Amino acid sequence: MLEYNIAFLRRGEHLLMLNRSKPPLLGLWNGVGGKLEPGETPLESVLREIGEETGMILGEEDVHFGGIVTWEIDGRMAGGMYAYAAEAGQDGCGSMPRETADGILAWKPADWVLSPDNRGVAGHVRYFLPPMLQKTAPAEYRCIFREGQLLTCECLSLDLSLYT
Repeated sequence: MLEYNIAFLRRGEHLLMLNRSKPPLLGLWNGVGGKLEPGETPLESVLREIGEETGMILGEEDVHFGGIVTWEIDGRMAGGMYAYAAEAGQDGCGSMPRETADGILAWKPADWVLSPDNRGVAGHVRYFLPPMLQKTAPAEYRCIFREGQLLTCECLSLDLSLYT
């Protein structure tokens, strides 16, 4: 079982992003999420994290499991996270941008988030987020790092029986 989750909330053509004030990925824009608590399923955890970090209360029907994102660092598997996309609707979240304990939340244009020239967004996001937003079949997105640099992100098939 993986230890972390991440969610990308969409409202129209915008994504709710968090500019992280803590490592890892300090100063970069990413989705919201966090660590699974003991006894939580990945879905329960991501719904709790969305509520804690944004103030929005979403239900199971609001989120789409996009798969898992794993890290291979210098030839060794080093962890991963469950990844979700969600429709935010028009309610909740308050005024934006907003500073939180984890960083600054703001709605960003999806095109800006996914631009290959954007160095302010966590580098692996542009690989796994587009298929998740299109609600394609869940997959494993294996991010391969060498000497601290992201080389590529491979899209691998995922045995869903392990995650449902």
